[in-house]
Amino acid sequence: MSPRARAATTDTRRAAAAAVVLLALSSCAREPAVDTTRVSARRMQAPLPAQDPDAPVWRDQPEHPARLMVQDLTEPRLSTPGVELVRVRAVHDGTAVAFRLEWDDRTEDLIPESGRSADAVALQFPLESGADVPDPAMGQAGKGVRIWYWKAVWQDDERRAGAGQGDRIATLYPRASIDHYPYEAGGTARPEMERRYAPARATGNPITVRPQGGAVQVLAAEGFGNTGPASTQQGTGFGRWRESRWATVIARPIDAGPDLAPLRPGVRTYLAVAVWDGAAGHTGSRKMRSGWIPLVLEAP
Repeated sequence: MSPRARAATTDTRRAAAAAVVLLALSSCAREPAVDTTRVSARRMQAPLPAQDPDAPVWRDQPEHPARLMVQDLTEPRLSTPGVELVRVRAVHDGTAVAFRLEWDDRTEDLIPESGRSADAVALQFPLESGADVPDPAMGQAGKGVRIWYWKAVWQDDERRAGAGQGDRIATLYPRASIDHYPYEAGGTARPEMERRYAPARATGNPITVRPQGGAVQVLAAEGFGNTGPASTQQGTGFGRWRESRWATVIARPIDAGPDLAPLRPGVRTYLAVAVWDGAAGHTGSRKMRSGWIPLVLEAP
C-alpha cells in the first residue's frame, strides 16, 4: 500500500471512530437521568407542556421509576398484579406544575364495555404539606388527600364533543337504530323519565358526566369509601397511547388555595400514583398504587 493510500485509510478509520463516539454521546444525551429517591420538578420559563407528552422538554427531565403494588387493603381488592412501574417526570413554571406519567399497556382502552373499563391514571397529594403525611391509601379521617384523576374515556368524550360526533352507542353498536332515550324527554316528563331510566344522572352522580376540566377530575378523600369531587376543580390532562404504552400529562396549579393541597417550590412534599388497566377490568378500588414518593419543586 502506498503512503498516500495508507494515510487515507488511517483518516477513514479515525473519522469512523469519531462518528461512533459522537453517536454514543448523542445517545447518552437523550437518555434521561434516573432519580430513584424522589420526583424533581425543574423550573422552566417556556409555557408548560401541559397537553403534550411528546414535547422535547421532557427528554431533559430526570425520571423517577415509581413502583406500584396491588390495592389489597379494602374490597373490592385487586387479586392479580397489573402495571408495576410508572415513569414520572415533572416541570413547573412557578404557577403550575405538569407531570408526565408513562407506563406499559398492551391495549388502548377508551370505551367501557362488559368486563372492561377505561384506562386511567391518578396523582395523589396530601392536603397539608409536611413530613406527617396521611395514609397513602386515600388518606385517613382528619388527614385528607387531593387526587387528580385522568380517564381515557373522558378524553375521548372531549374529542368526540369537539368533533361533533354522535352518541357513543352508535360506536359500540353501529347497526343499532335509536329512536330516542326516555331520559331525554322534553317538557314536564323529563324529570320523571330521568329518575326512572337514568337515576345516577338524576341524582347528580359525578361519574355520569365528563368533568368540567375535560379529562381530569379533582377528588377529595379521607380514607376509603368517602371519595368525591373536590369543591375546587382546577386541572388538565392529555394522554397518548402508542406502541403498547401510555404517556399522559397531568397539570395542576401550584397554589390555588387550601382546598387543592398547595405546593411550595423548594419545600419537600409527597405524591402517590395509581394506574387502572381497563382491559383487566380495573375500576374503582381495583387498581395498582404506589406509596408516598418525595416531591420537590425547584425554587427560583
